[in-house]
Amino acid sequence: MTKTNNTCNTCISDLTRRDFLKVAGAVAGGLTATGALTNSALASSGGGDIPLEDQKAMLYDATYCVGCRECELACKEDNQLKEEDVDDLSGHTFTLIKLYQSEDGSEESFRKYQCMHCVEPACVISCPVGALEKTANGPVLYESLKCIGCRYCMQACPYGVPAYDWSEAYPLIAKCDLCYDRQDGTACALACSPGALISGTRGELLEIAKERIAANPGKYHEDRVFGEHDGGGTSFLILSGVAFENIGLPPLTEESIPEQGHTATKAVPYIFGGAAGLMALAYRATMSSEERAQIQEEYSKEEGETA
Repeated sequence: MTKTNNTCNTCISDLTRRDFLKVAGAVAGGLTATGALTNSALASSGGGDIPLEDQKAMLYDATYCVGCRECELACKEDNQLKEEDVDDLSGHTFTLIKLYQSEDGSEESFRKYQCMHCVEPACVISCPVGALEKTANGPVLYESLKCIGCRYCMQACPYGVPAYDWSEAYPLIAKCDLCYDRQDGTACALACSPGALISGTRGELLEIAKERIAANPGKYHEDRVFGEHDGGGTSFLILSGVAFENIGLPPLTEESIPEQGHTATKAVPYIFGGAAGLMALAYRATMSSEERAQIQEEYSKEEGETA
């Protein structure tokens, strides 16, 4: 199946002044209502009728990874992304293998960077226009046609995952979608010959991970799976032979990420709504008297038609 790119790089200059004021007003009013979202509402928004253990997920065992980067190539091919030499996730790199080495050289490990597809994603609750959604089957998806490029999701994500596609004139967000449209598993897992990546249901993968831990005492850090409970849980699970912090994973409690950043996250829609209002006022201030008269005339005409 060939995946299509639905990014819409709309030219903002196509908006008329009247359209701009309408959009700004809608944003200011509508986003205030968005601020009333609660964490319980977020949790239920993508839950549907599919139990967490049956949702789509992936397991990465860093002790199996040899750094071949076949997963990177498979991801680019499946998502039609251009080749580039980068040190971090970007608008054209949704997954990346990095090597960690301790200063004394006694410890090293590869780590796969990609979207963690959190059970309760901070990016979803921070998005003022609903461009990000936690689906019933597990993946966190992005709808570019709704995105306004505010980048609040980038600030909210503790894993630093959402990337801005600076190569476009109207840059938008880009990230892994857990190959939501594939039935045979994720492209990166299918390409992983060492077996470091496995796709399946969350319940199945946690069982596999715990079997590996039980069969190899002391091999895995803290004898636990990162993502089972960290930050409320993730759909991308990780096993590591070194400390999770050493391979770039943030120290999180079992409390969901939106709960940990509750105040700051809920403030986003209000901040954005205020910004939209200021934009509208600034735009009005730049209008000529003729333009003001024209808008007033159109407004009066509309009022007369609806009376």
